[in-house]
Amino acid sequence: MLPPGLSAQQKTTGTAKKTLQRTQPKPPTPKAAGSAGLLAIAQRELDAGRFETACSYATEAGKKTPLLNDYAQYIRAQAEYALKNYEEVAQSAAAVFDQAPPSPFVGPVAALGVKADLDGDRPKQALELAKKYYKQIPQPTADLLLARAFEGTGDLPQAAEYYQRVYYSYPTATEATDAANALVNVKNKLGDAYPPPMPTAMLARAQKLFDARNPAAARIELSAAIPQLGGAERDVAQVRLGVADFLAGKTQDAFAYLSALKVDDPEADAERLSYLIRCARKNDRHADVQAFLQQLESQHPQSLWRLDALIFVADQARMENDDGTYMPLYRACASTFPKDPRSAWCHWQMAFNSYRHDGSDAYDLLRSHIEQYPGSDDVNDAIYFLGRLQERKNDNAAARACYEKLVALFPNTYYAVVARERMKNPSLQAATPNPEMLSFLSSVAWPAREEFPSFIPAELAQSRINRSQLLDLAGLTDLAEGELKFGARNDGEQPNVYAYHLAKLASAHDASDQALRYVKTYAPGYLYMPLDQAPADFWKLAFPIPYRTAITRYSQDQSLDPYLVAALIRQESEFSAKVKSHANAYGLMQLLPSTGHQLSRSMGIRRFSANDLLLPDRNVQLGTRYFHNLLNSYGGQVEIALASYNAGPSRANTWRTWGPFREQPEFIEAVPFHETRGYIQIVLRNADVYRRLYASAVPDIPAYKPKPAPKVKPKKHVKRHA
Repeated sequence: MLPPGLSAQQKTTGTAKKTLQRTQPKPPTPKAAGSAGLLAIAQRELDAGRFETACSYATEAGKKTPLLNDYAQYIRAQAEYALKNYEEVAQSAAAVFDQAPPSPFVGPVAALGVKADLDGDRPKQALELAKKYYKQIPQPTADLLLARAFEGTGDLPQAAEYYQRVYYSYPTATEATDAANALVNVKNKLGDAYPPPMPTAMLARAQKLFDARNPAAARIELSAAIPQLGGAERDVAQVRLGVADFLAGKTQDAFAYLSALKVDDPEADAERLSYLIRCARKNDRHADVQAFLQQLESQHPQSLWRLDALIFVADQARMENDDGTYMPLYRACASTFPKDPRSAWCHWQMAFNSYRHDGSDAYDLLRSHIEQYPGSDDVNDAIYFLGRLQERKNDNAAARACYEKLVALFPNTYYAVVARERMKNPSLQAATPNPEMLSFLSSVAWPAREEFPSFIPAELAQSRINRSQLLDLAGLTDLAEGELKFGARNDGEQPNVYAYHLAKLASAHDASDQALRYVKTYAPGYLYMPLDQAPADFWKLAFPIPYRTAITRYSQDQSLDPYLVAALIRQESEFSAKVKSHANAYGLMQLLPSTGHQLSRSMGIRRFSANDLLLPDRNVQLGTRYFHNLLNSYGGQVEIALASYNAGPSRANTWRTWGPFREQPEFIEAVPFHETRGYIQIVLRNADVYRRLYASAVPDIPAYKPKPAPKVKPKKHVKRHA
């Protein structure tokens, strides 16, 4: 589909071009195309630059398939724009605006309409249209078009403001270059009346460049901005020149610069000290780290930059198993910043450390973590270890209360899996949940979550599903998916239904990896649902097992659990066979080419090349051998093998020496890498779900309990009449 901007070829629309198109013979209509098929032909003609025939087919498609009239009219609008028939663009746009349910093309066609009005020398109409559909037009296109419309009506100060918005808010977008060029012209015209950019906008542009991992460009931006800044903004910009050097790997330069820099603003100085700590820590200047931490404590005790520094240094010390350093820092974090969400991590480290070392305050710390941080990432860990602590005290009734609450609140987590296993113990099976513990856990202010949703489409969702199915039948699968994505993002109801149907659509086109990503993207809370709250097909889309023959065969060859292998692949690549990571890992099981070469030689596979790892069968063959070797080297301890798979054998070998561990969950919690700790839990959780879904002919999950579709009125959509 053509974007609102046209290619150079398509902009050539003089008399000769029009004559050529009007004399081209109209392609024959395919006999079996059907009314929706006309839409596909119109799209093909548009893509081929045959704009007259695209208009003809689009008009016919709109008449014969009114349910998809907005699609037809958007195609027609693009073709008419290419032909410079700007009034026709407005007519097609009006039809899109009036479509029910609201069309995915309201924003794009409004942008096209604004361009048509501008190109047709109707800036006032362009301005009116841009204002009316400002929220629907994608950014930064909306701001750029509004700026052009203001400029066209002679309102140069307003034009400057919106060009500045584009330039400063979207520095990596191509529109930023257009805005920069336009600002030069507007500034020349306004002279002294030119509105200077806001200091916050200048700093925000540099920050966005930092976020885009382009510290060199951010440094250039800051250097240019500093002469125009004053006060706190100038201090912040000066500090961030050093930050840019640090992020660019110039640690020595950053340390020297930030050490010599003097700033007056307290927050800027706290940021300076925080990055000096990072520089010193990277250069193993531990005495300097402590000195800078003391400065932060004495000069900026409540600054969030101090919190950032405390967590950074503590986490770094944790990687070295230096609890003499990290525990005081975590305590300072939790006691000084108890309301900040990040302090939950610090408090959890205190609680787990006490539990692991049989501290006298372990019980109180675990309970206080649950009470104070019920929305934290580690609260389910705290419930589990509170239960284990009660077991060690022979209070099985209190332990069972903990496990039951954990499974009810967090049904699809690693700790729910191990809690269910704990409850199979005869002594726990016989126990009645302790009322006092149940009362405590029920009194916690757990974060409110939406009621588990219905998977039966309501009227609006069903309408979009019908449109999507028609588009897919016409071979317009991208548009079919786009219709459902638009509904998920904009309709305000039943995102799980859209996720489900998007996943089914992708799976029907042999894209199980995309189906999985759709579930994750559009139903992000799906793991909070018990398995009986969604159809079994939904769970199989969320936990697919493509390449099952290869996974089963090679897993059995290596004496591996095929569901554990599937679980590992889901986390490594989401079953994308052709994916390559930033670390140069290939394919389903994310193997490095060097690892592939070593394994292929040991297995007698000749003529191996790195691209062989993009072949699903070969990747699984080698990946299962690699995982088998890891398991053997760790005596079958899956958790350590997974740590090694994710972080490398040398790190896993170090972490396993940090014991003794009474059980594998203690080892997992001791892993200092956030990514690896989460990775182990997720893979083991995945494996449990895979076994329940696929290990027998009938999924080992409770029967689905469907709920009626919600009765929700569709959102009103904006109308514009020609």
